[in-house]
Amino acid sequence: MTSILLPLILSLASSPVVGDDPVPVPPDLDRNRVLEAGRFELDDAGRARDGQLVDGSADRDRTLLAILPDRTTGDDRGLDRLQRAVQDLALLRPDAVFCVGDLVQGYKRDLDDYDREVDDFLRIIDPLDADFWPTAGNHDVISGDRDASDDRFADRYRARFGPLHYAVRLDHGTVVVLFSDENLDGGDVDISDAQIQWLAGVLAAADREEPIVLLMHRPLWRQRGVNWNDRVHPLLVEHGVDAVVAGHFHALHRDADRDGIEYHLLGVCGGGIDQHPLTGQFDHLTLLDLGPGDDVHLRHLPVGVVLPDDFVLRADQDRAYALKRRSDVVSVDGSVADPWRGAIEDEIEIGIRNPIDRPVTFSFSPAGPAEPWLVEGHEFLSRTPVRFENRVLTDLETPFTLDLPDSITLDPGERRTFEVSVTAPQVDAPALPPQFQVTATFTDDQARRVPLRLPRRIPIDRRDPDVGDGHPRWPVTGWAHSVYETLEPLGFLTTSTDADSGEVVIELEIADDRFADDDAPPETTVGARRNPHGDLVVITVGTTGGPRSFLFEPADPDRLFEFDADGGIVKGWSEAVRRIDSGEAAPDPIRRTYRIRLPEVRPKALKGVQVEVADNDRAYHTQWRRLAPRGRMLEFGPMSASDRP
Repeated sequence: MTSILLPLILSLASSPVVGDDPVPVPPDLDRNRVLEAGRFELDDAGRARDGQLVDGSADRDRTLLAILPDRTTGDDRGLDRLQRAVQDLALLRPDAVFCVGDLVQGYKRDLDDYDREVDDFLRIIDPLDADFWPTAGNHDVISGDRDASDDRFADRYRARFGPLHYAVRLDHGTVVVLFSDENLDGGDVDISDAQIQWLAGVLAAADREEPIVLLMHRPLWRQRGVNWNDRVHPLLVEHGVDAVVAGHFHALHRDADRDGIEYHLLGVCGGGIDQHPLTGQFDHLTLLDLGPGDDVHLRHLPVGVVLPDDFVLRADQDRAYALKRRSDVVSVDGSVADPWRGAIEDEIEIGIRNPIDRPVTFSFSPAGPAEPWLVEGHEFLSRTPVRFENRVLTDLETPFTLDLPDSITLDPGERRTFEVSVTAPQVDAPALPPQFQVTATFTDDQARRVPLRLPRRIPIDRRDPDVGDGHPRWPVTGWAHSVYETLEPLGFLTTSTDADSGEVVIELEIADDRFADDDAPPETTVGARRNPHGDLVVITVGTTGGPRSFLFEPADPDRLFEFDADGGIVKGWSEAVRRIDSGEAAPDPIRRTYRIRLPEVRPKALKGVQVEVADNDRAYHTQWRRLAPRGRMLEFGPMSASDRP
């Protein structure tokens, strides 16, 4: 495609995210090829100026665009899907490739980490034989420090990808790219009057006899506070906009048309997903024709299949999310004893609820190996369950046997509860929580049966009759499902007594592929303990004198801090934590073992302990693993008659 850079025609007087003292851009960083070729005008710091209208024209009867959806959430296991998509694009030969943002996992605190992810992305899209026009998503610009004034990553985005908002004039239409995260805080989403004024100018200059398409990351028309219907939509009607396309939700669907304008949300291409394709969650490309004339045409392309743009409708996607997101759709009440001390025969209660407007069939099964999904009505398999299976936290060899109920169909609003017996023989070591799977299936508006997978884990009562004997080896695991579950092996701990001081000792093994410090003073670390900026171990003990709480950082365990209920530091001990895996033999690089002496905690006074391990490698999200279910403890003391059947 041949085109030239146009002069800046419309821009904001000042950008809401550009700092007075930008972080210098290292000269050796790779850049988006469009940026490197001089297609965007740069400021003195080497960052692309916002608000540009550039010429991306090609002399053809119509313009074929490809749009890449989100590739974020989870880890880099999805990058192979993005790479496959680039291979598909080489066969499709679009005139230009756009995206709807979230190009990197982002939410970093270090520019070096961010730059490594940009390097990976640029390496994958470099083979494209077409211009790549980026869109900024929240993962691309928001800081992992959760500080809306931290504009380092927005600046770096502009230095390596392009402007935060701009427009491209093509042979047969105009594509306008909006910036949907101006506030840089991830919560207070809005679009400024200045960006709307800029949009009005671009639309006024566009030829309404040719297609006009808006791209953005977040669907601003669905964001509270934006007031899209009054502030933006009338502009689109006035100037003949044909389609609006966004991403962010990771679930492809077509929203309702408004005044002849199509509204679309795309799914993912390499991003984290956990549900069936009929809920709109699958890896795909979107193709968009501009022209001939004022026509636009969207279609979606997974590997080997071309899908219509109404593959999933908004109403069906809403039903799927209502079933997936509401915790009371499938609830577990109660817990079971640990078969470490003897065979068990317990009961729990499972509750199910239908929150949608049509019948739902619930079926139950024990946890088993992941299998691909066959997509009803289409000749392809979704391998999402296989690619995102986490065997680390799912014990498929569990000693527990669950007497699960038969399938049952609930009418809208109906609820049911079931008593489920749980049995297990005596085992040699504490067991992982038993897992079962519920499949909730409804019929969508296209008469297809849509299944949703809803896994649940059953809490186990942790109890040890002897705190000081160094036995058993307790697993530190995940008790509830999370999309951020890591693949690192389980941690383990034992409790014993210090021979010199008589205090309780915890020996804790942690597996982590990166032990990250938060680089903050102790007061800050303690204050952020529930949402830390680095890896953290939080220890809560119940004693006859009352509860006590401690923490330390695995990356630099020089001190153990005790803190009170208000987050104030009570005291720090410099020799209470010691690494014990650094002998002559080289330790496993992802495992570390710590000996933690609990100051002034005696075995006879100890009633219970909870150890929580936070994995946060200086990014936005934290993955927690715990010794006991959240809100509970490993309890100490003799077994009573009620502890066993």
